[in-house]
Amino acid sequence: MSKEFRFFDSRQKYLLFVTTTNEKTIISQKISALIKNLNPQNSSIDIFDAGLGDGTLLMNVLRNCHMNFPEKPIIVFGKEISMEDVRLTIEKLPDRFVEHPNLIILLTNLNYSEASNLTSFDSKKQKNFKFKTISLKGDSSYQFSNQLNQIDGLLKNYWEVEKNIKTGNFTYKNPSALVIYRKDMTNNLKDLIPINNKRKYFDLIIASQPYRSRISVEKKVNYVVKPMMNSLKKNGQLALVHSCGQDPAEEVVKKIWPNKNSFPSLSNDIITYLKKDLNAKTFSEFDFQNPETFNYELKALPNEIDNGIATSLIFSSWNAITYVNQINDKNIYEIEKKDGYLKPIKETIKKYGGIWFNDEMLVIKKVK
Repeated sequence: MSKEFRFFDSRQKYLLFVTTTNEKTIISQKISALIKNLNPQNSSIDIFDAGLGDGTLLMNVLRNCHMNFPEKPIIVFGKEISMEDVRLTIEKLPDRFVEHPNLIILLTNLNYSEASNLTSFDSKKQKNFKFKTISLKGDSSYQFSNQLNQIDGLLKNYWEVEKNIKTGNFTYKNPSALVIYRKDMTNNLKDLIPINNKRKYFDLIIASQPYRSRISVEKKVNYVVKPMMNSLKKNGQLALVHSCGQDPAEEVVKKIWPNKNSFPSLSNDIITYLKKDLNAKTFSEFDFQNPETFNYELKALPNEIDNGIATSLIFSSWNAITYVNQINDKNIYEIEKKDGYLKPIKETIKKYGGIWFNDEMLVIKKVK
């Protein structure tokens, strides 16, 4: 059993969480306000999704971007270490290319600090950088889907992973990037198509659940937040979203594990650390909005609660609660052996009429 829960490493937990909650929808609604305020200075809107997941959030963001900027070219960099998540994202792209022809998608497995440069800091791995450009023929989602379905073998070669000897975390075996756009838009986009080793800055960066909640604020800042801040254009915005607790889900956790603190550092801790870590001039280049807390729900049919709490609801609740609070498998197994989660979940669902969760969003804008 793993001693430490690694966010997004469990495929079953993640996919069940995505399909049984409305978190992605709510986050995209929050980001819509940022999209309306975008004022791209260049010829394109440049977006970085710093963790694609299954691609649901990005698709919602692209629909919103099209509504606000129907003719503007959109360039998206999407970072993802999981080959399965890249595949799920690619499956959702055909309709986006139909609705918004002036779209370029770049998918990469590089780390946060490397992705905007399209360059690995590991010189040995950089020599084996895999860079592929795919221009889609046709103008229908059916045609695009057929072509994208054929790159599965390429993904198996490009998205191999290995364990980092020092940390034990999974990392890329070879740095890779895959660029996708419509061939009939080549003349419109030829000067915008990303190339290897060229620095990119972004109008909007989405970092949704980009780190494990219990790692130190120092690691959150140095591994994720600062690299993203350094990749913003002037007036660019970073939307940092993470779970923050103080909700029915954490109430269940506290009933089972009274001393467990799932969320030891939040947005204000990140701002405080940055203020100490950055020099005054650099800190003044950014505007830190007041963190916003919002909630999302576990989806449930009315009869799953009204006619007695259904087994399926208890199962999906337990999965979402342990996933969001990042409980390791050993702790979960010990409680499941004695059905120690059933009573706390039933009590909490009755108390609140369901299960909901709190997220916190911190928006950081580069103003100088």
